[in-house]
Amino acid sequence: MKKFLILCFIVFMSVNCTFAATAYTSIEPQLLTPVQSTSYQTVNETLKIVFNRIKSYIRTDKYPKYYHDFTLIPDDGTQNKAYHYVKNGGVELIYTIDTNELKYVAFRRPELQKCRILYDYPSGKLHAVQIFVSENESFVFGPDGKYINYGPYVKEVREKVKKAWKVPQRKQIDILAKGQKDLLVQIALTINKDGSVKKCQILKSSKIKELDNNAGEAIKVAAPFKSFPDDFFNNELVIILNFNFSL
Repeated sequence: MKKFLILCFIVFMSVNCTFAATAYTSIEPQLLTPVQSTSYQTVNETLKIVFNRIKSYIRTDKYPKYYHDFTLIPDDGTQNKAYHYVKNGGVELIYTIDTNELKYVAFRRPELQKCRILYDYPSGKLHAVQIFVSENESFVFGPDGKYINYGPYVKEVREKVKKAWKVPQRKQIDILAKGQKDLLVQIALTINKDGSVKKCQILKSSKIKELDNNAGEAIKVAAPFKSFPDDFFNNELVIILNFNFSL
């Protein structure tokens, strides 16, 4: 049976906000429990440090709005493949791959558990704090410090797309492949708050049009998805989907 994976997801939202002061503030975060992660103590220690002194807004006017020939930051397992990550002084600039526009300004705390503090561009408003335990385990906390569990929603999207995926017969795939071994189609699926699909972007093509279209059709059939739960603070969600026709 063909393998279908959700690689990762990173939370995004669109916000318009008037520029405000950049003073530090303290936010009481929602701490994890042993049920949520075996690494809860390490995550909680990071949370306390990050939210104890954090800015609600930052200035973003000095950063380039568009990505062009910047040097990319090597992926340490915390990046979403739908975005370019660029080092600029002491910050990370995160650009959308499809429009090359700056989406987020991020700060890292390398002395702590891997984490990323995200600010919206151009508003400069605190967007979220991401804490990474491993490539398969990460946590997102909203600007109010509340933990948002996206797992159940992402799992439901994954299962719906997987159910809608009509995989061609092995013989047909072999004919199309003509000996090609790498038949992976990777798609960035962006879902709106109401569950509708905002866009689908092919990040990695199989180089076979029929297979690329087959993966896209699975998403088209599966859509629309459920509206976001009330506790989701974002207006859109980006999920990376893998359709592996090689297996």
